[in-house]
Amino acid sequence: MRQLYGLSHAEATLASRLLEGKDLKGVSEERAVSLATARTHLRNVFEKTGTKRQAELVNFFSEAPPPSG
Repeated sequence: MRQLYGLSHAEATLASRLLEGKDLKGVSEERAVSLATARTHLRNVFEKTGTKRQAELVNFFSEAPPPSG
């Protein structure tokens, strides 16, 4: 995810946790960051993946082909 979409470690971790079914508040608590910081990371992930909502993001990664290599 990081290399394919240019995500930072924090952004990739957030996206992974959302794919696992966690909510944004839960991820922010787990990562010990503010909810505002988690929202910023999420906005960055949306921008880098061309998505606009969490459900769209989850579908995007669920339907993406696995990375080759």
